[in-house]
Amino acid sequence: MSLDRPWRRFSIFCLLTVLLLALVPIASFVFGTSMDFGGIAERASLTTGVPWTSNLFDVVRLCLVEPGLWLLLLGSFVPTLAALILMTLGSEPSSWRRFARRFRPAGDSPALKLEHSAVYAVLCFGMIAGLLTVFQLREAISPGEYELPTIVSLPNLLMALLFAALLDQGAVLEEGGWRGYATPLLQDHGVAPLLGAVAVGVAWAFWHVPRDIIIGLPSTLGWSAYLGLYLPSFTLGTITTSIIAVYFMNRLGGSLIPAIVVHGLANDATGFSGLATIEHALTPFHQITKALPFVLPCVLIVLLGGSRLGLPSPPSPPPEPDRAAAP
Repeated sequence: MSLDRPWRRFSIFCLLTVLLLALVPIASFVFGTSMDFGGIAERASLTTGVPWTSNLFDVVRLCLVEPGLWLLLLGSFVPTLAALILMTLGSEPSSWRRFARRFRPAGDSPALKLEHSAVYAVLCFGMIAGLLTVFQLREAISPGEYELPTIVSLPNLLMALLFAALLDQGAVLEEGGWRGYATPLLQDHGVAPLLGAVAVGVAWAFWHVPRDIIIGLPSTLGWSAYLGLYLPSFTLGTITTSIIAVYFMNRLGGSLIPAIVVHGLANDATGFSGLATIEHALTPFHQITKALPFVLPCVLIVLLGGSRLGLPSPPSPPPEPDRAAAP
């Protein structure tokens, strides 16, 4: 396959993710529901006592009270939906098998070995250390603006981390598209994994722009601040997250689970980087301080794994047979 073909398919995937976002306002119009998901969620939370978090289990419980929130989940599912559509329209039946195998904890490896467990441990401790560094950076620049969560007990903390890593709404619903389809599409067809990770990170960031426009973020910040500060900061965050996710995916045989873990922990439902309101989160300061501490791990990953980001090198071709003329 020529190098331009995966890029064309990647462009089609990115275009489809944007077009499918139109399903959300269309469904909102058809069913007469509001798109003020924050307000709907707060109302459902008051009714049920279920906290409004990014935990997919909690969001589904709120959806049972406020059906309009199903549109929020639909929006998050769009990248994976785009991947499923393109695989259905494609001419490679094996793509479904490869996609399904990515949900194994160690990808193509049938068992989770000791070395794989060590990789997961490094991943989790590294992400937590990064989040705590984010908090320290924020505290140094703007003391008192953020605070750490109250740790009630170790079991509760471990449970919160487990939910954040494996049940984050955005991570579970989106990653089938970004790292389950788009990333292999590029790197399995000759695109350097580092370049592919950066491309997916940029596409991932700009996919959020329609959402930002719908919620009025550019108007709130001002278009100059949005385009000049917020969007570049947010994009730096998606690029660094993408590089880390792809590296650990490749180290674990192409498994999608580490990408879900990286995405979920980066969203930080536990508040290790500092508890933040939605108003805090939608500011350039929040986004740039969230991204900067993860630049160093990305540099180390590139130094250790090179542009292949941990992807094993392809086997060398067999030597040419000796064609010397027989005596």
